[in-house]
Amino acid sequence: MRQLASSLAALSLLLSFTAPALAAETVTEDGWAKSQGFRLGVEADVLTRTIEANLPRDIVSGDVTSGGAEGSSFAASFAVVAQIKLVAGLHLDAELPFAYGSSHASAPGPAEGDAATVAPELEGFFFGNPSIGLHYSASVLPMLMLIGGLAASVPITQDPSDDTKAAAAAALAVRGYFDSQRALLEHVPLRARGGIELRLIEAFHVRSDLVAMFAIPTDGGDTEFFIEQGNEAELRSLGGFGVGARLQAAFPLTETDKVQLAAEPFVGVEPPTSGVYFRAGLLVALDEPLGFGLEQGKLATVRAALGAKF
Repeated sequence: MRQLASSLAALSLLLSFTAPALAAETVTEDGWAKSQGFRLGVEADVLTRTIEANLPRDIVSGDVTSGGAEGSSFAASFAVVAQIKLVAGLHLDAELPFAYGSSHASAPGPAEGDAATVAPELEGFFFGNPSIGLHYSASVLPMLMLIGGLAASVPITQDPSDDTKAAAAAALAVRGYFDSQRALLEHVPLRARGGIELRLIEAFHVRSDLVAMFAIPTDGGDTEFFIEQGNEAELRSLGGFGVGARLQAAFPLTETDKVQLAAEPFVGVEPPTSGVYFRAGLLVALDEPLGFGLEQGKLATVRAALGAKF
């Protein structure tokens, strides 16, 4: 009897160790994919230098249209982001952005006194457009995840001042015209998203996404169309430390220049289970109007993200 009791105690002790391990294996089966699970964090983008770029048409005054004025601007944008798993692969997505920006516009060519200035020097802080959406992430192969989703943003800033418009214009540029739904004033952005996450081997991760945005004006302005396409490749250790690069292309189809390319080398930590994640990178514009980013007066943005996954 004593031997049986000892055997049962040993079995109980063994199960107490193996059960959590088995549960963790089940929970983290798709834990390598960023599109899976519960995540809460903050993203920050800070422009490292003044940029010179075409400003949106609602920033300049008079008859000057988009592409008719050059300007310098500075921006720092932030966003609280959340991804909440609802059931199976269905997730709720939410973000609350805000930004600071300043901008000064002038007509191209030789300046002739005050006549060359088409807008005063402006600066402001504003809350961006909160977004809510859903995405579904499904594993079709052990190493391949397919993603699809929809989202809508609400323009809470009404009748913006010139300072707010300056902040919004700078915030649009700071991410290379990506995630434009965060700072697009007086529009209701509707977005459709598709993408993949691929883990070719344990240490090599690839992510690719495509977003189409249709922005409906709320003040009788113009409808805006954006296409965003991004690709990332990352080498990641078993402990979660990673080094990678991102290449993105933004297509503001209703603007004069219809493509903006940018690249970002980055480092980060992505825990294999729950824990704190971190990422830091430098987004550099590759072509006009914002690039080349390492030249004086062009776009080079320090980017950081910090949060937790559960």
